[in-house]
Amino acid sequence: MRLVILNDNAPGEGFINDWGWSVLVEGKNRFLFDADTRGEVLLHNAELLGVPLTNLDFAVLSHWHYDHYGGFPLIGGLNPGIRLYTPPADSFPDWGFNIIPVTGEGELAPGVWTSGVIDFEQAIGVETNSGLVVIVGCSHPGVDRLTRAVLEVSGYEKAHLVIGGFHYPSRKTLDRLAEMTEFIAPAHCSGEEAKAYVRRKYPGKFVAVRTGSVIEL
Repeated sequence: MRLVILNDNAPGEGFINDWGWSVLVEGKNRFLFDADTRGEVLLHNAELLGVPLTNLDFAVLSHWHYDHYGGFPLIGGLNPGIRLYTPPADSFPDWGFNIIPVTGEGELAPGVWTSGVIDFEQAIGVETNSGLVVIVGCSHPGVDRLTRAVLEVSGYEKAHLVIGGFHYPSRKTLDRLAEMTEFIAPAHCSGEEAKAYVRRKYPGKFVAVRTGSVIEL
């Protein structure tokens, strides 16, 4: 399995990027987690990386903030009728998906679990040969809290990797997270201070990511 970072706040050479987050997951299931702010960013970077944005099995939206859903109209147009798992909303846009509101924790597909919606946001866990990978969007409820929820629903005692936006976490939050995972990849809204803290205190756990990064698992 591999994670392809289609967009992160940190730019990668030759790629274009926004303030946003989007990860293509390629494994037993091929799906998109979040969709940045603009479809053209995803399309450009996907072409550079040689990964098509078609033939997705489903998609997941962590929460209803524009820097995570802005590219979904493009994705829906390229993959009409696929499932999009989202937190509940008063109404849903017509993006071409079969939108499925997430009402509780559980398995979205074989080997893919959702934390359920916690304070308007969900995270997911993906089973890999290396262990469980937890992918978060912005972690408004706390990256430690979301990770714990994914571990509980999936039955894993510890994650192999936690990746995504950590929402400027406290050091205590990062310390709690370090107890729950082998590797930590702060991205998007984690902030440079959080990255520096993990790199300094947990050098063996820190994984650097940016737009265009590909993580093989």
